[in-house]
Parts: sequence; C-alpha cells; structure tokens
Amino acid sequence: MGRASLRLKGFTVPIRNAAVLPLAFAVIGLSACSFGSEPTVSGADLSEAAADALEGEIGERPEVDCGDEAIEVAEGKEVECLVTVASTGSEFDATVTFNGVNGDEWDFDVQVASEPNNAPSEAPSTDPADAQSSAPADDGGTIQVTAEEFSKAVADALVEQWGSLPEIDCRTDVSMYAGAIHYCELVDGADRYTITITIDSVVGNQFYFTAELADTPN
Repeated sequence: MGRASLRLKGFTVPIRNAAVLPLAFAVIGLSACSFGSEPTVSGADLSEAAADALEGEIGERPEVDCGDEAIEVAEGKEVECLVTVASTGSEFDATVTFNGVNGDEWDFDVQVASEPNNAPSEAPSTDPADAQSSAPADDGGTIQVTAEEFSKAVADALVEQWGSLPEIDCRTDVSMYAGAIHYCELVDGADRYTITITIDSVVGNQFYFTAELADTPN
C-alpha cells in the first residue's frame, strides 16, 4: 500500500465569479503488486489515484494519463503524466516523484505545471493600465466582472505566494473571455507590483485565470 502527498502549484481553479491558485496537499492510497525486488504500480492505477487527489483540489475530476505500463516504485523515480481539465479543455504536464520507499509503503509528490500546454500565446502590453484588446472567441462565453470582484479574486489567488492577503488594485470593470489579458497591481506600501492576468476560459459565470506577479516593483 502506498501513500501520496500531492503538491499542486499554479493550477487554476474556479469559484463563483472568481478563481484561485491553490498550493495544497492531499493524501491518497495506492495498491501495488510486487515483481522482483521493487514494488510496482500500473500507470492506470497511478493515473486514477492522482485524479482522486486532484478532484478534491479543483472541484471536478480531471483526466490523468500516466501511461499504461507497470511502473517500478523506486525512491527518486519520476513519472511524467498529463492532466486534462474537462470543463476548460486545458492540459497540464505533471510529474510524479516517488519518495520514502519502504517495502510496499511509499510516498510520492505530484507537481502540476503552472500553465496549461494550450494557453494563449499573445504577448502582453507593458502598460499595467491596459487590458487585452483582442475580441472574444466566437465559441467562448463572456462575463462582466467589477473591479472590486476582480481585485478580490486576484488577492485570493496570491495569498500563498505573497504570504498574506495582499492589497490588489484592478482599477476598472472588465470583460472576461478566453484569451483576454488584463493587468492589476499589488500594492505594498509605496511599492506597486504589476500582475499579468491571463483568462484561460469562461464557463457559465465562472472564470479560470493564471496570475503572474512581477519580481520587482514598478
């Protein structure tokens, strides 16, 4: 029996009229068969276990593909997987790393990429006050979000990275649609840090986004 701790980084998750970027841990169980000196787990079982853990983190069950072959469980071994979120169509690379192997007991970490493989590639403007000017896709939804709601969503998303709930200024009401890029600022005393917000998708009245905080103040 194995035990896994899931480390999720930068994965976008929806809440009503907002979205957050969680850094969280989940504990799941695995069963393994032994062939030779090391325990093994099938790719299908590992995929299922990772999906179980991710479901609790993102509020829906993703599809996880870690391959079909049996995987030898050895300390430090890495397994590349692919995570697909059905509601957005976003695909994320993920890496499973086995740690602390002791007989048929083991721990492993799962790290999910901070950006989807199919994220928009438009180059953002350098002016924090500018919003993305491209039109929404014909097949995508659009919702209106107030500056206050947007600022709160971004603040919630950056709590883990900043270490506390930051003050966020998103200035104006915005239209949310897949591919849009908006800019907010994190206010820290006299310093202001630009935040680039990429809207990954809109589903109903929920939006999914990726937030990138500048390393240095403006």
